[in-house]
Amino acid sequence: MIAVTYAVIAIVFVTLGLGGIMYLDHRFSQAVGDRPFSMNGRRIETDDPFVLRQYKKFYALRVAYSLGLLVLLFVVVSYV
Repeated sequence: MIAVTYAVIAIVFVTLGLGGIMYLDHRFSQAVGDRPFSMNGRRIETDDPFVLRQYKKFYALRVAYSLGLLVLLFVVVSYV
């Protein structure tokens, strides 16, 4: 029964992780609109300062979301 519980927790957290990061990437794309930029790995290549500010903001949100999920995972697993 514990193995099933851990499997459900794993599926939920993987789904939340991937879905949340994809949602934040989608919001970043909507925020910059049609402004020119290109992604090279994790780096952004653009001359537009608005795009750079938005990228830094959404990157910080991605890091905070990931750390929040990690803390939540530790809390949930500690109660199982």
